Amino acid sequence: MEFVLNDFHRNITDDELLNDVKRVSELLGGENLSAKEYRKHGKYGINTFIRRFGGWNKTLELCGIDPSLYQVAAAKSTHSNKKVEDDELLADVKRVAAELGVQTINSGEYSKYGKFSKDTCLRRYKTWNNVLEAAGLIPFEQVAGKKISQENLFIEIERLWILLGRQPTTTDIGNGISKYSLNAFTRHFGGWRSALEAFVQWINSENSELIDSDAVSYEKPTQSNNISACSKSETVSPTHKTSRNLNLRLRFLVMKRDNFKCCLCGASPAKDPSVELHIDHIIPWSKGGETTIDNLRTLCSKCNLGKSDLTE
Repeated sequence: MEFVLNDFHRNITDDELLNDVKRVSELLGGENLSAKEYRKHGKYGINTFIRRFGGWNKTLELCGIDPSLYQVAAAKSTHSNKKVEDDELLADVKRVAAELGVQTINSGEYSKYGKFSKDTCLRRYKTWNNVLEAAGLIPFEQVAGKKISQENLFIEIERLWILLGRQPTTTDIGNGISKYSLNAFTRHFGGWRSALEAFVQWINSENSELIDSDAVSYEKPTQSNNISACSKSETVSPTHKTSRNLNLRLRFLVMKRDNFKCCLCGASPAKDPSVELHIDHIIPWSKGGETTIDNLRTLCSKCNLGKSDLTE
């Protein structure tokens, strides 16, 4: 199995951009189309449309799509979020964190569950970490690139890819969902695109040094933890050809194959940040199953706990 990065869209034409918006609109029923919906199903970054056409509503109009009343009101700055007091804004950020049961949240989680726009927060406080500090929550770890190993940067790219269910972008990093800043990746690899290329090359290489997933930590409170490694146990036993423990690369390959969704119920971190994905042995290790890609599948924590050690 091989993974290929999305095309680099530096020289994309206006027609190609607009045609992709029309494609996504038709895919979703041909009605109105929000930036969030396009971000999930489209090929290009939202900022590309804003820079090229002057805004998302302008993009929709060029595609013959009528913006919603909410989008028109927001563009005219008549949305009530402009009048929100700081205390009310920060209280809502704390409410979302409390409902998710975490000590820190990323801006994507707030966009999904919050009462106000994340852009309102960012206009008011400049960065998402400033929002978290003002709300009394724990900021994300933003570490200088020279202090971070390549292995840890790969681990973070893997976490983001699984969390989003797609290739992460610089917009995602800027929105505060990454443990490390964009500069950390740029200093180490020379740019975000180069970081993704290095990660994909490592994933596709048969001779790559493999990171043991048991050594990978996704601990809170420095970031949201929506990913879980498979159960820890012994290494290779006399009756097995493979170790029970997965390395990071094999784990990612299985989740990518399964579209970062639970194979039983379809749950995914991209739809619900509280979902934790596990790697499950279809034929249990205790019953002779091997740690090979054809005997592994992605399950959410609830389905994995319910399955226990039974063979289905």
